[in-house]
Amino acid sequence: MALDTYANLQTAIANFLARDDLTTEIVDFIKLTEADFNRRLRVRAMETVNTSFSIDAETEALPTGFLQTRSFILATNPKTALQFMTPFHQAETQGGSSSGRPRAYSIEGTNFRFSPSPDSTYTATIVFYKAFDSLSSSTTTNHILTNHPDVYLYGSLYFASTFIRGMDPQTVAQFKGQYEAALQQVELADEKDKYNATPLVQQSGISINNIDNVR
Repeated sequence: MALDTYANLQTAIANFLARDDLTTEIVDFIKLTEADFNRRLRVRAMETVNTSFSIDAETEALPTGFLQTRSFILATNPKTALQFMTPFHQAETQGGSSSGRPRAYSIEGTNFRFSPSPDSTYTATIVFYKAFDSLSSSTTTNHILTNHPDVYLYGSLYFASTFIRGMDPQTVAQFKGQYEAALQQVELADEKDKYNATPLVQQSGISINNIDNVR
């Protein structure tokens, strides 16, 4: 059976466990796997670009599925990169109720907080890591299931093995090892794509033609 849909994944997990009485629990095992890999993975497939993020108040809601910022740049002339601060540092430096063009941001709960508070509406481009869409009866596949189905399978089997009473500890360890290996392979493949599988070359910043001039 192909591991290509949410329904087929559930069937495969039941088959691997040789259990037909865990229909509800298998849904939970899949959810636990999603929560775990969304916390841990930071790969290009999770990167989302919003070129029209509007900032017109001191606080703005985080984008749906937000996990972590990569860059936050105001569409000013010239463009302005917003500096990330901790909420404490921002409170210490933002200067009370001053307003103007935002220069920094922090994350508080489910909101961005900008300082200074914007004096008008600003448009920004934000690049951020977004959680993969959760599988459901209406969302039957996603990037991980399509490209790395072993992550879902072994992750779900691992969480199932911690739930089932009397499961052999060696089997639990096996499923955990297979899950961890699958996650590492996702990260390794992503690194190879980023750098085209070529070794990094350290640059001195000095051209050969200028060597005589710096001796």
